[in-house]
Amino acid sequence: MATLNSDYLIIGNSAAGVTAAETIRAKDPYGTITLISREPHHVYGRPLISYLIEGKTTLDAMKFKPETFYEDHKITALLGDEFEALTLDPEAHEVGLKNGDSIGYGRCLLATGSVPFTPPIKGLQGKSNVFTFITLDDAEQAWAAAVEASLKASESGRCSRVVVIGSGLIGLKAAEALSHHLDEISVLELADRILPTVLDPEGSALLQRLLEPHGITCYPGLTADEVLGEGDQAVGVRLTNGECLDCDLIIAAVGVRPNSSLALEAGAQSGRGLIVDERLLTSLPDVYAAGDVVQVCDVLDGSEHPLALWPNAMHQGKIAGRQMAGDETALFHGSFAVNAVDFFDISLLTAGVINPREDMGCEIDIYAEDNSYAKFVKQDGKLIGYILLNRPQNAGIYTALIENGVDLDSLDQDIFLETPQNLDFDNEMRWERLHKFYPRDLDRRGWKEKI
Repeated sequence: MATLNSDYLIIGNSAAGVTAAETIRAKDPYGTITLISREPHHVYGRPLISYLIEGKTTLDAMKFKPETFYEDHKITALLGDEFEALTLDPEAHEVGLKNGDSIGYGRCLLATGSVPFTPPIKGLQGKSNVFTFITLDDAEQAWAAAVEASLKASESGRCSRVVVIGSGLIGLKAAEALSHHLDEISVLELADRILPTVLDPEGSALLQRLLEPHGITCYPGLTADEVLGEGDQAVGVRLTNGECLDCDLIIAAVGVRPNSSLALEAGAQSGRGLIVDERLLTSLPDVYAAGDVVQVCDVLDGSEHPLALWPNAMHQGKIAGRQMAGDETALFHGSFAVNAVDFFDISLLTAGVINPREDMGCEIDIYAEDNSYAKFVKQDGKLIGYILLNRPQNAGIYTALIENGVDLDSLDQDIFLETPQNLDFDNEMRWERLHKFYPRDLDRRGWKEKI
């Protein structure tokens, strides 16, 4: 066994962890940084794994940072299964690795992301052709199985089939990717509509209809009651209504959970994710957390929940890195969900509150045509959420209206029509947006303000 000591230890090699490491190095040129991850790969863009399977990108193009990133930033990167963190001792400031070694640290960041939630479906466990779709390795294994299944089905003169359990963003992106290799894609969803956390019933129904010509059939209100198998192979599923679907493989994409077990076993405070303060400091001394593993306050409706989105992970990673390097001015005050995704030729953008509670007193405007749908949620004269399905115009403007809490009475109401608009922000808002990073201790003349 060996012990390595590092000023900064980062557990996790994705958006939050890598952004934090880069930020720390910019603030502290000399401190030692060690980054560990059980995944053996150079940092890559997780949202791109479906595009890899579709043939729209390559492994090299998926790299989130240049090949020499770790070397250029003097980061000791320990990547691979043997470097998985198994124990965290917050008092000793030490992390134990799977290979028996340990790492002492001055400050530690937990950027461990999410892990897939495997539903308790009879017969699901132990099947070799059941896959998740979170990591690059997950996707490549599913891809290889799909290609093999397609060849075997073709030799037998039948259609190849996959069942996707779960119709969230991960499930639908998996369905899209595998539709390029398999004939029939069946997507099961226990809720009464697909993408239940991202769309409302009207938008969900339209998306479901638009997916059908691409060979994707969705079954809202139904999920698998039992996986039917022969040995370690799944050959079909029995649905909750008693019907059966044949399949060559299964994608389990019911959802994800914060990968917080390391911190919880060390005594960290947790709710739906790890609880942190504005500095992104956990309840453990000198242990920070960022990304999917963190419970976030939604600034629009006050709810507390993880926000498993790439931009949020990067934002938190930057703040955590600054704090760890001694910049106490960097604070996290909460966030709200912003999604931008496409399925085939279908664009979907959503932000903020899209299914408001009745007690929120919201006003809702809807603009619907045959293959497009737009919904705007307003509260107290301000925009707090939107859905744009096959109507991407003005999405950036709408997000800015939410971020800045702009009073809609000051704007031309035609802004919510499809035709792009030029907004006439008032002088105060215009100055704030143009000087977003202007030093807060200076007035608009560049003079020091009196304290």
